[in-house]
Amino acid sequence: MNAEDKARLDAIMSSFEQKLAKSKDARSQRQSEEDAGYAEFKRVQRDVIRPAMEDMANELKARGHESQISEVGDERSQRDVRITMTFTIGGASATAFSPENTVSVSFSRTGSTTVTIQATTPNRSGLAGQRGNYAASDITTDMVQKKILEVLQEVFTPR
Repeated sequence: MNAEDKARLDAIMSSFEQKLAKSKDARSQRQSEEDAGYAEFKRVQRDVIRPAMEDMANELKARGHESQISEVGDERSQRDVRITMTFTIGGASATAFSPENTVSVSFSRTGSTTVTIQATTPNRSGLAGQRGNYAASDITTDMVQKKILEVLQEVFTPR
């Protein structure tokens, strides 16, 4: 290969290798942010959301109502991380689905720092839907319980 063509090839490859290195650095940075966001959500889920749900479940149980807390999420891909509390009012088992007396409230990770609150209410579509997006650092025990109470009030208050 002549010197001019070799120099041109070197320039092309050097430019490509620099872009490739930047791309790898950016991908690595995004992955680090994802990992940090996932770890933060899991911490908030463990230290804030679950204990708040458990307190609410204990109060409901004392009144003769059932609830179930479930967690889902793929640890390897860190996707679809969610904690859900399903309430069954009236003493029926929380696993026995009854549209009139069941509601679910979920907290899920939708981004590196965002927590989404979702309420699902069978047969009352006007009440189902997203209830807000919050930074993980904004999630407190009080906030979790207030959001659950808001949903319960909407669902179980006669229209």
